Amino acid sequence: MGAFESFIERYGPQIEEELVSFLKLKANDVKDERRRRVIEEIARFTLSGGKRIRPSLMILGYAGSKGIIDSRIVKASISIELTHSYLLIHDDVMDRDEVRRNRPTVWRAFRDLHSEIYGHEDAAHYGYSMAIIAGDLSAVYAVQALLRSGFEYDVVLEAVEVLQDVIEKTGHGQILDMTLEKESLGMVKEKDVLEVHRLKTAIYTIDGPLRMGGVLARADRELLNAYSKYAIPVGIAFQLQDDILGVFGDEKVVGKPVDSDIKEGKKTLLVVKAWERATPEQRKILERTLGNRYASNEDVEMVREVIRSTGALDYVRKLALKLAEEGSSALDEADISYDVKKILKDLAKLVVERIK
Repeated sequence: MGAFESFIERYGPQIEEELVSFLKLKANDVKDERRRRVIEEIARFTLSGGKRIRPSLMILGYAGSKGIIDSRIVKASISIELTHSYLLIHDDVMDRDEVRRNRPTVWRAFRDLHSEIYGHEDAAHYGYSMAIIAGDLSAVYAVQALLRSGFEYDVVLEAVEVLQDVIEKTGHGQILDMTLEKESLGMVKEKDVLEVHRLKTAIYTIDGPLRMGGVLARADRELLNAYSKYAIPVGIAFQLQDDILGVFGDEKVVGKPVDSDIKEGKKTLLVVKAWERATPEQRKILERTLGNRYASNEDVEMVREVIRSTGALDYVRKLALKLAEEGSSALDEADISYDVKKILKDLAKLVVERIK
């Protein structure tokens, strides 16, 4: 087990305990069963898996400056996990995905509940609507978790500002991502895809959590900049590996469909590079399958073969490795505690080796 996984194994149960306690209080505050049901669904979704990467990084961002870890930063760290739930719940609505972490997504759970209680008519709309509300509540809970963490008001305010910047940048990334889905493959370039990954993944998965922990520790600007120089390339590498797993991963291990990226027509770097290098016949395969929700398993597998045979898969893997190394090297001269530096370097290696 690597240093980062060991860190999560140590602090993950504490993060989980804080999440359980926070969400239980929220549910208990509401006597109306209809409203409590939504809070309980947020809890089910949030507690039903997830690697707790973001709260762990927030704790590490704090420890990298302070050299210690106290109960306040663990309490504060759940804010970024609740933000993660908020973004995923909404993302599943936009992608119309029905499974996440081997369980029904929030919108599907409420769709099915509507079908059971009220009938099938308008069930999907009800599911989408309740999921949007659940996501909104999760975003509110994220800020409340920071406010209740016990840190001084001035650093909490700064952490909230970082969190809002993270959400704003993620929103910009989602705008670009959804717009690129509508553009022809020939119009989408590598720089477009990498910008989406910077905005939508790197900032909120790694950079934001590290900086939030840093500001709560009153870290200086030099350390915060070092975090960003590490986080952005490693975060992009994380998403490139995620894209690979979204097409070539084991669905049971990944916990979500591994054909949805193809059927939704996502302009990942895999398909962008495949298009650039494809023969006319291979482009026909991509054209008829990408974005086709009714594509057969055979067609999906043919797209996978095009990605492999054009060298696009190897290209993306090598780029992810290069970016992970670039981020890791950025820590070499940074004034970060030795233990934290070791853990972050291990994470840079882990993001390109993970299988889920």
